[in-house]
Amino acid sequence: MKKLTVKNSFTIGLDLGGTKLAGALLNQKGELIDSIKFPVEMSKDSTPLKTQKRIISLMTDICHDFKKRFPQECDKKHFRGVGLASAGPLDTLKGQLINPVNFPGWKTVAIKDLLFDSLLKSKMKTSVSFQNDAIAAALAEGWIGGAQNKQSYAVVTVGTGIGTGVIFNSRPCHSNGMGSEFGHIIADMNSLMKNPKDLKKYTIEGIASGTALLRRGKALGFTGESVEELVHDYKTGEKKYQILFDEMAFALAIICYDLSIGFHLEGIFISGGLIKIKDLYFDNMKKHYSTLINEFNPQFKTTIQLAKTQNQAGVIGAGYLPYL
Repeated sequence: MKKLTVKNSFTIGLDLGGTKLAGALLNQKGELIDSIKFPVEMSKDSTPLKTQKRIISLMTDICHDFKKRFPQECDKKHFRGVGLASAGPLDTLKGQLINPVNFPGWKTVAIKDLLFDSLLKSKMKTSVSFQNDAIAAALAEGWIGGAQNKQSYAVVTVGTGIGTGVIFNSRPCHSNGMGSEFGHIIADMNSLMKNPKDLKKYTIEGIASGTALLRRGKALGFTGESVEELVHDYKTGEKKYQILFDEMAFALAIICYDLSIGFHLEGIFISGGLIKIKDLYFDNMKKHYSTLINEFNPQFKTTIQLAKTQNQAGVIGAGYLPYL
């Protein structure tokens, strides 16, 4: 990815996920001037519409807060716009979320226009750019991370869901505004054949995401409410949860294998909130991946490493969007 040649410019990046909303003010070097995170509590409100309005209002407030505290960086001369990255599925061309998996009850939501109108109504006239959060993370990794100077690579975000951002021949890999939803690749065909209506349970995301770890942990007797609690119980003696992290590692190896043979990548980078528990799956994932790819054809093997932008990749990538 080419380096930006603009100087003394700033953007606001917003990264909307299933559990949190991150916001950041960045300069043209990808450096965070300031950042903030809020829990989104997608099931807090009585209706999905109320949740949508609350989230739009929160994003608007974040932008105004940056503008108030950093007036010079956000003036007309220096400010380039707002970038919004979101979990999908979504259509970047239409600016719509389309039945997003991690936002209960949200159907087709014109989130880009809603944010633009909300900012305009509150007297902040600026452009809004929109992208899949995992592709935004991949753009961030190519901008300032480990994928600089690479033309074809992928970022796999491991968090509430499993996202995949593929940059193929220096361009985001999606068509007509949609795509790059490899987290929903089927991983358990036998179970799916018996329960075809439970598709989501048998995908990579249905096995390896934070949401999946909690659901599957509760089936084994876990009574907590967070992945942190689950990991704590496991590390303090509840070894029955070992299977969860073993299968997580193998599922992530599968997605890396599929991406490798599909695109012949120069690198795969792991990002997202669950890199904080990487000791439970990362090394095993790489071992399984090596076994699988060598069995098929070692010429397709690529490096797998943690994203240098780590769990800030989404918001940094969102901040990059206004430059495109």
